[in-house]
Amino acid sequence: MTRLHGVTLTIFCTYLLGCAHSAGNSAALDSAKRNAAAKAVARSVVLCQTTESELRAALGPPTRDGLLHQQRIVSWIISDEGAVKYLAVALDERAVVVDLYWDIPTEIPWNPRTHCAP
Repeated sequence: MTRLHGVTLTIFCTYLLGCAHSAGNSAALDSAKRNAAAKAVARSVVLCQTTESELRAALGPPTRDGLLHQQRIVSWIISDEGAVKYLAVALDERAVVVDLYWDIPTEIPWNPRTHCAP
């Protein structure tokens, strides 16, 4: 390999590493922005008012959609950096949030119940 090719290769590799580093920083910033936005959505949930469709519009499709003690539960993984953060909501028959589980260690049991007046 000639000296010119060696210099060209070094410059090219430095360029690629710089781009990869910039892309890594950009991805980290995008992830941080998404996590901050999702956290704001989770904290903005109002029991007896927020609907499933509003949460789906803000957070996308849920990670889980199932039943717990005959009550429908929908959940999202909000962040998986460090400790995983979940947002789970119990829904009534109108798909309105009646209970909330947000950023609680998974070791703590959740017994969802309706916090709304009939």
